[in-house]
Amino acid sequence: MVTLEQFKGYMRIDVDWEDDLLQQFLDTATNYLAGAISNYADNYLIYSEFASKADLLSMIIAAEYYQNRDNSQHDLSYTIKSMMTQLQYFNDDNVAASDTGIVP
Repeated sequence: MVTLEQFKGYMRIDVDWEDDLLQQFLDTATNYLAGAISNYADNYLIYSEFASKADLLSMIIAAEYYQNRDNSQHDLSYTIKSMMTQLQYFNDDNVAASDTGIVP
């Protein structure tokens, strides 16, 4: 799971006065993904490739929420939708050799 400090580094935010808002956006993004993607929790725990993509996507979505907080009708970007589709259809065939322990 992405920490607030990791997200602030991603966003290049040095101040603390918006920490509660940033944490709320990050939690909402993570919960959104968990509800939208089948087997999210299991895949997150089992596959590091899935977890790293999910963490990045959580930060991207949270950043969209933060940057567009004045526009409640903002649609998610194509990149976000594409990454969500990749995670939705993630399966054992998508696992990198490093996740399986098999070295070519």
